[in-house]
Amino acid sequence: MYIALEKKKTNVVEYVLYMWQVENIIRACKFDITKIEQTVINHLGLNENEKALAKDWYLDLIKEMNLQGLEQGGHRSDIMETVAELSLLHTTLLKTFEDQKYSILYNNSRGDISDLMMKQKEVKNEVEACFNGLYGMWMLKISKKEISAQTQQSIDKIGKFMVQLAQNYHTKMN
Repeated sequence: MYIALEKKKTNVVEYVLYMWQVENIIRACKFDITKIEQTVINHLGLNENEKALAKDWYLDLIKEMNLQGLEQGGHRSDIMETVAELSLLHTTLLKTFEDQKYSILYNNSRGDISDLMMKQKEVKNEVEACFNGLYGMWMLKISKKEISAQTQQSIDKIGKFMVQLAQNYHTKMN
């Protein structure tokens, strides 16, 4: 909860990725708050009041995910609205603001983004494809899977582009 609030204020891209991770933790714990307390909350170094707040936060997320039918997969609507906002900002930066630094980073990663889009038929836009790519890379790393140099280079370029998108989000949207 505290991590999510801080990330939302400072780096919206990390916030979205973090919340996707939280959703997957909830699924891994089978929406059982007792398991979440045992595997997550009790290991955060929180006092009893903070633990109660964290438990309430997770309970709210569980309720929301259940209401939205996200037991097996998918992401909460408020998180996907943030992704849509970022996609709109992406288009605006390229077409309206004509942000040179942003355009250079985007053009440098454009081929890699196109490759992601081709592999992800269900995504709605380039920004969502980038999030899926970044999250997928993170999952490979924590699973200790081998990552080719080409894949790492591709994700590095996309990561730089997404960092700039996050910076623009925080300066232009707030």
